Amino acid sequence: MRGVIAAIGLMLGACEAREAAEAPPPPPAFVMADAGVVTAVGDTGALTLRTVEGETLRVRPAAVRIPARDEPAGAAAIAALTALALDRPARLAHDAGPVTDRYGRALAQVFVETPEGEVWLQEALVRAGHARVYTDLDARRGTAALYAAEAEARAAGRGLWVDAAYAVRSADPNELALYLDSVQIVEGRVISAANVRGRVYLNFGFDYRTDFTISVAPAAARRFAAEGVDLLTLEDAQVRVRGWVYAENGPMISIDHPERLEIIAAD
Repeated sequence: MRGVIAAIGLMLGACEAREAAEAPPPPPAFVMADAGVVTAVGDTGALTLRTVEGETLRVRPAAVRIPARDEPAGAAAIAALTALALDRPARLAHDAGPVTDRYGRALAQVFVETPEGEVWLQEALVRAGHARVYTDLDARRGTAALYAAEAEARAAGRGLWVDAAYAVRSADPNELALYLDSVQIVEGRVISAANVRGRVYLNFGFDYRTDFTISVAPAAARRFAAEGVDLLTLEDAQVRVRGWVYAENGPMISIDHPERLEIIAAD
């Protein structure tokens, strides 16, 4: 464990020294909430926090996807999370106010007090290659900073990015057919965009019945529009999307907020 802690410390120190001038700080708009001590780290990346009021909270780190211990690269990810957080004081933060996931866990950004100072847990894990960015509708502030950290980790081949299980997939439907019913990151060029009774489809081929498609339900499409993203203008744009791949007229991913869609190059 001391070796893991030292490795994380060296990586964080190197990153800080190299990027002190340009690294974005944690976004200031978070709403701070509970504080306490992390008393346990679960095999799926969930934390247990003993609050200063004496309550016990189960916490899922928001806006990231940490591999479970039994998944590829999971043992290293959980070891890194444990080294960074276990038995340390921590504060929870939210986009607007406390929210929970479907399992009753607090969905929160986590700020951990370390000997070197307070560390934004999500950003540290992503930058070290021990987590992927995976935002939630109710937890998506700070995404730009997380995506920047992920891009650096992926380019450097850190952590899970050396494992083929986490490779960025092409929009080739034959390749994606191998990854149905799993969370994937998919990159490709939008061939066409269509609004069908309020639902928007971004198609990555000439035959929507077999090619990869991004689906945006009517309520979500209105959310995109309200936040300044016109999905119908993305024809010929190079994009990267992340989500659950399922079969519906070829491989498909549904998204419900703009942060799940990275626009790499627009026409």
